[in-house]
Amino acid sequence: MGVYIPMSLESLGRSRFSITPSVEIIAGLRAYGSARPSRHLARWRTRAERSMSGPQLALLRGLVPDSHAYVPDFLSPPPARSRASIEETVAQVAATPVDEVAYHLDIAYKGRRIRPDVADSFGGDGPFDAWRRELPPAVEAALASGPATFAARVADAMAAYFTAAIEPDWADVLDVLQADVAYRGARMARLGAIALLDDLSPDVRWDSHGLRLSRPFNVLVDWADDGLLLIPSTADGRRVSFCAERPVTPSVIYPVRGVWRLWTSDRHDPRPAVADLIGETRAGLLASLDHPRSTGELSRARSLAPATVSYHLGILHRSGLVHRRRLGRTVVYERAPIADDLLSGEVGSWTAGEAAQAN
Repeated sequence: MGVYIPMSLESLGRSRFSITPSVEIIAGLRAYGSARPSRHLARWRTRAERSMSGPQLALLRGLVPDSHAYVPDFLSPPPARSRASIEETVAQVAATPVDEVAYHLDIAYKGRRIRPDVADSFGGDGPFDAWRRELPPAVEAALASGPATFAARVADAMAAYFTAAIEPDWADVLDVLQADVAYRGARMARLGAIALLDDLSPDVRWDSHGLRLSRPFNVLVDWADDGLLLIPSTADGRRVSFCAERPVTPSVIYPVRGVWRLWTSDRHDPRPAVADLIGETRAGLLASLDHPRSTGELSRARSLAPATVSYHLGILHRSGLVHRRRLGRTVVYERAPIADDLLSGEVGSWTAGEAAQAN
């Protein structure tokens, strides 16, 4: 089961990137469901709890669940430009047509209308309703004034969250997001359109006729003639999310590389300390794994013999610092979350056994 987006390589090549604060707001709210969120998301959570009004934060938390996959799509409107401002974003949210707001809320919550077209994608009314979640009291209370006023209240709450939680870090967040866009643009120019997708996430797969996203339902998105809107995010995890409303260009929101750069308040380079802990060669290999790479690529990037790279990758893999998976015919390696912690300077969060195992 999943989302299928039929398209040609030519139409994939017409895809564009855009940056929007809406996906960062959602990433920050998602952190409430994590026992150990990324340090920047935990920081945003603390700021929001300290500075926002209780009703506004409760409304946003009711709309953005801790663990459920679906967030009402009107919270992340597709940006009109390559970089949307918070003012543009919340204006789009506030102006969402009332029918669209109702449609997205119907998808999300039990007790609301069951849309036959949506239920069919789950295999019927029963599986669909079982998938939906209970309507939170804060969302129900905000809806009492009608869907137009509801959208305006959501927009105001999103603006308040951005100001309280994200704005102090926004320049640094933009640096990380723009660096990832530049990397992917250069990669596409060098390797072709398919390189846009091959390391986005394990749940994204290209076949000869289009793009597949793993999901617990079936959806056909057959209007991507102008490609995709690719939106980078600093969210935790490796999964992508998507928004698709005919006839708007489908959006794919994906996790970026290098998020750990947001985790050190003094911006010092932790790699010398990491090298002291696990050795200079292994620290260098970890630093080079901001995106999945093969042994050959790492060998060239680090000017090391392939056998040397394989030896150290084996140790890093056995210690849980890197994962490996097959990408086409090639085996690639990528950093595990604990390695991101290590590079961020969070060495103190390791147990003695973890540190000894890595050496």
